[in-house]
Amino acid sequence: MEISWENIDELEDYQITYLLYKESLNVNQIAKVRNLSPQDIADHLIKIQVEKREEDRKKDTLELYLTLNKEERLEYLEQLDSDELTYFKRKILRLIPIEKDIRNLMILAWTAGEMRDTEFLDFLEGLGNHENEDMKKVANTAIKKIKNKSKESNKSEKDKKLEENKPINLNEKNFDNNNEKDDELQSFLGLDKNKRLDFLDRLKPEKMIYFKRKVYKRILTEYNSEDLIVLIWTTGELKDDKFLSILHNLTEHRNSDVRRITYSAIRKIGSPKSREVLELGLLDSNPQTRQYCAKALLKVGNGHSLNILRNLYRARQGVEKDYVLRAYREAIIELEKSV
Repeated sequence: MEISWENIDELEDYQITYLLYKESLNVNQIAKVRNLSPQDIADHLIKIQVEKREEDRKKDTLELYLTLNKEERLEYLEQLDSDELTYFKRKILRLIPIEKDIRNLMILAWTAGEMRDTEFLDFLEGLGNHENEDMKKVANTAIKKIKNKSKESNKSEKDKKLEENKPINLNEKNFDNNNEKDDELQSFLGLDKNKRLDFLDRLKPEKMIYFKRKVYKRILTEYNSEDLIVLIWTTGELKDDKFLSILHNLTEHRNSDVRRITYSAIRKIGSPKSREVLELGLLDSNPQTRQYCAKALLKVGNGHSLNILRNLYRARQGVEKDYVLRAYREAIIELEKSV
């Protein structure tokens, strides 16, 4: 159900509190308006945040993909193995004929072009006659990519046999060593913190790029919480904002330790792109997570962040951990200087 003033008669108390909060009223102001205690209002805001997290968790992978920018989409596609790519392709094939949103449709057509799969051609040729000029352009570009790929891969049987019978030179450095690299990542996960830091320090630039890709892909498929925590910690040490698209999603993980280390990594990366995610993290159930978010907002926060921190600092007196309140206060002081 949509939470808005238009359907206020159908809303629960905590949802009405959320509407007032969106109007930039602070916790104490809402408490006076609603004749409730500041603690009740804080509880309402936590409840709506938990509810929103649950809704987001239910989002389809393809839905999340459609929210990424071009660079993040390319990164995501690059990490998919053959089985994952086949499954993802089927989802796109099902969605293209029924998608009404023109922006999403253009992203789907663009994705089809990046996949270079002839199964998309029928749909793309239909979109090539779309009334929207931008849509036509994206579809025709995708068609061209697919047809060019088809020509390149259409070798004669003779050429294929010659290639198959070509002797293998074991001294070549470009033979497939993916298994070796996977074992390297697995070994990395078993190291203690100092040894992991030493390993990262010794990585050469070309190996660092490959290692980042392996970490990115492993995070998407890792179900073991301990290994996932190490992988997330690694993204924070690498300080590459290309990891933010997956880190932001992991702030909704059901495991509080995973969320905590995720916010820690986001803090180390220190990008303004994470501001809204960090603001939501101030309402997390884990006090250390709330501390991390306050410390991160000290550097990347804005006026809106400052208002949230002020409200929480006043409302949580006597109930919040002292170290969290200190983090709130330090962030407030610094933001008041810059905002």
